[in-house]
Amino acid sequence: MSSIRIVSFVSDKVNSLLVKEENVNWENQVIQELLKEEQLMTLLNKEADYVLINQDQLVYPRPETLDVVGVLAGTNQPVVIVASLEKKLDHSILEFSDKRNAYGKVYIAGFGPGNPELLTLKTEKLLHQADIIFYDDLLDASFLDQFAGEKHYVGKRKGQHSAKQEVINDLLLQAALQGKMVVRLKGGDPLVFGRGGEEFHYLSRHFVESEIIPGITSALAAASAGVIPLTSRGISTSVAFTLGHDAIHNKLPKADTLVFYMGASQQKVWAERLQEEGWPASTPVAAVRYASMPSQEIRRYTLGELVTAEKTLAAPSLVIVGYTATRDINAMGRKWLYTGTDIEDFKEQGQVVHNPMIAIKSLEMSNRIEETIKYLNRYDRILFSTPFAVRELFELLYQVGLDARALYRLKLTSIGEATSKMLKVYGLIVEPEAKNSSADGLIKSFKEQGITNESILVPCSTSGLQRLPQGLKELGNKIDMFSIYETIQPENVSRHNLDEFYGVVFSSPTTVRNFFNVYDYFPAHLKVKSGGKYTMDVVERIVKERGYEYGKNL
Repeated sequence: MSSIRIVSFVSDKVNSLLVKEENVNWENQVIQELLKEEQLMTLLNKEADYVLINQDQLVYPRPETLDVVGVLAGTNQPVVIVASLEKKLDHSILEFSDKRNAYGKVYIAGFGPGNPELLTLKTEKLLHQADIIFYDDLLDASFLDQFAGEKHYVGKRKGQHSAKQEVINDLLLQAALQGKMVVRLKGGDPLVFGRGGEEFHYLSRHFVESEIIPGITSALAAASAGVIPLTSRGISTSVAFTLGHDAIHNKLPKADTLVFYMGASQQKVWAERLQEEGWPASTPVAAVRYASMPSQEIRRYTLGELVTAEKTLAAPSLVIVGYTATRDINAMGRKWLYTGTDIEDFKEQGQVVHNPMIAIKSLEMSNRIEETIKYLNRYDRILFSTPFAVRELFELLYQVGLDARALYRLKLTSIGEATSKMLKVYGLIVEPEAKNSSADGLIKSFKEQGITNESILVPCSTSGLQRLPQGLKELGNKIDMFSIYETIQPENVSRHNLDEFYGVVFSSPTTVRNFFNVYDYFPAHLKVKSGGKYTMDVVERIVKERGYEYGKNL
């Protein structure tokens, strides 16, 4: 090669670059042209052998085909010499002093959950070698007294920020540029809510060599302290770590076990939100404070209990939610099959697999339905027996241009907690008449209250209700069974191995019938819970008709 073509994108003069060959062609261009990676590579591959560019104009991450030959001292900022790897140039033709040779190295290391005995051997070795140590909020910072390096606290406790992340980044950079061996010590693991990635890339952008040393994250320490398997065969096959300090805006991950970091002040809010998003109130919760330390504290709740707890653990605490966090070790292996539509009705301890055996199909508007909806005032009372009846009735009201005001003079009755919860969605607070959702309980309540000689509308499915209408008629009431939806068996129902389950929960007689349409066997060990006596009667009848052995589990 008789000459080297160099394109300069440096706004100031660079004096430290010497070229042995003659006829070097310098050509000034506009810096902005290098903002796009494609333009830079075009110059390297076709127009130039080397490109000089101000460091802050070089794209990051850098293209894999780009070779950073050296970093020079510029007037205002470092200047970078780049070449194309594809050209395979002999860089010995260049004489310059590469500033990178004088840079120090930064180790971004995890201190662990707080107990110094859990510090990795590599991190302890590096601490002894460090010229300067930048550290976060360690539970026992006096541990660092044994190391000779200069110490700088850069922690960021909530409400007491001592340094912004941008400032910390620059402190690490300046120390490395001075040739210091730097240890950036972080609680837990640098890459688990530790911003270790941000610091690594900031330093790499400035050509400072960095290395990340893992640490034991607090989730692992808390799980060990409470003997809480984050994953467990047949119970939890996934775990997710999530920030807990902003329960309103943070996205809720999908996993069997959730671990909330930095959310001590938001524990109750998260418990409410988890239930709103389908987690049963019976889901176990463990809160761990000062994990791995002699002063560690562990409290266990269910999501429902946590919402009403008078006092929760203060920061620094970590919260684990999932069936492996149970205080009842025997219950951890209990796997229940829930056949209803609303998993929040599940109250048992253990893992729950939601396998709905019932689906709702709305009926099309008919003259009979439309007339009934428009003239609800002809009735004295509306009796809502299921959440579906509530939802479907209101959908019909909307279709004819009405809303909840159409019910203003009517007495309203809810047969259970789930039904009352659905009524509340539509702005109606109706206490459940029978908390066990049973027809017998409601009939008994009506009898005790002397409710008789009323015209009662009962929104229901096409299959109707078996015992309820007759019992209300016997009290002297006029009952109108108002069919507005039908219950069907869901398509593509999953068929699980019942031998792996501890029990099954039936929410209604329909779920029982559809269950036995899907399953052709019923293990003798399987425990059974039901939504009422009549539902249990249906289970017993079908089991006996089919000749299954069921022992004392029904």
